[in-house]
Amino acid sequence: MNPSDSLHLIVEASLALAGFAGVVTALRSRGEGQLHVLHRLSLTNLLSTSLVSLFLSLVALVLLAADVAEATVWRISSGVGLLPSLYFGSASVRTVLANAGERQRRRSTATLIAINGPLLIICAIQVWNIVTLGEFWPVLLLLVALFAIGCFAFVRLLFAET
Repeated sequence: MNPSDSLHLIVEASLALAGFAGVVTALRSRGEGQLHVLHRLSLTNLLSTSLVSLFLSLVALVLLAADVAEATVWRISSGVGLLPSLYFGSASVRTVLANAGERQRRRSTATLIAINGPLLIICAIQVWNIVTLGEFWPVLLLLVALFAIGCFAFVRLLFAET
């Protein structure tokens, strides 16, 4: 599969995942006044990963359509994806540590490590891609990771305790 086909697939999947956020919000808000802070965090992660994936894919497609050199496209795409990934990863950690009770914090620590550990490695690969590589696969790796985090947030919202 060539990069354009992969990016089109990510665009479609990101739009579908973002659409699930509306379904989850409607289901979770029935009978509740406000979402708990950690539920809002999951909803934020669901939307942000979907929208960052969508935006990153569209930026790459536009640059490819503008006949920008492929190595430059992948370097720009890595840079565009790196900043929001670092921001939302660190914001998630801060939110969980500040708002989770002791029992929730213990359960969430493993999840935070399982998600943010690989995300940090993927972010380091993005820096490597910007500096030397200029390849497509690191961008695809980031997109897949963002999509996986969004899917995890969706499942977590569906099965969250009220």
